[in-house]
Amino acid sequence: MLLKAQKLYLLPDQREAIKEVKALLQSRFPVEELMVFGSAARGEAAEESDLDLLVLTSRPMSHSEKHAISDLIFEVNLSRGTNISILVVDRKTWETGLWSLLPIHQEIIRDGVTI
Repeated sequence: MLLKAQKLYLLPDQREAIKEVKALLQSRFPVEELMVFGSAARGEAAEESDLDLLVLTSRPMSHSEKHAISDLIFEVNLSRGTNISILVVDRKTWETGLWSLLPIHQEIIRDGVTI
């Protein structure tokens, strides 16, 4: 699987973890888009930095679905020795809801890299 985000400077374990997360999420949940943001997207990540990932879905996720996504990320982090942090938001809320008003929204729009 080729990552669209070739400009991301990720460690090999991080790159493989992102590929695994993408495949798992897209096979189990209504994921529309995944974006790396934060220091990794800006090219400022240190070796110990976490890897921030925005998960945009086609519909709001229930509490149990969000919990299942967190569990999945935890398992990938544990097996690969990575530190992926996620933000799960449905697209409508992301584009027109409260999230659209927050500073992190503009940061992700500016710096985020779709994978």
